[in-house]
Amino acid sequence: MRVLGGQVDLDGLIADAVEEGRQVQVVRGAATKAATLEAFSQELNFPEWFGMNLDALADCLDTLARESQGEWEIVWDGVAGLRRDDPRAAAGVEDILRELSEEHPRVHVTLIDR
Repeated sequence: MRVLGGQVDLDGLIADAVEEGRQVQVVRGAATKAATLEAFSQELNFPEWFGMNLDALADCLDTLARESQGEWEIVWDGVAGLRRDDPRAAAGVEDILRELSEEHPRVHVTLIDR
């Protein structure tokens, strides 16, 4: 998992990942835990049973990683709002993403801290 500063060129980052053969999905950051979980659910098309909690996030991401074909990159853009307003929730999501990338080598995770 890598963390980039706010000055990153998102379009360039996506183009580089695609050129390297990765499917890319961008999750827009939000300032609350609920809004962040909703953003992950919407962007990654989680099933209806998604429980809107960190355990369910971990389960859904793990399932997607196991079922994905080829390389996959999740870009969480706008981490700063949640880090500022709910540091505990931000740390929980970051831990889940870190574990995901460690357990599934084909999954790449990029956090953009803006």
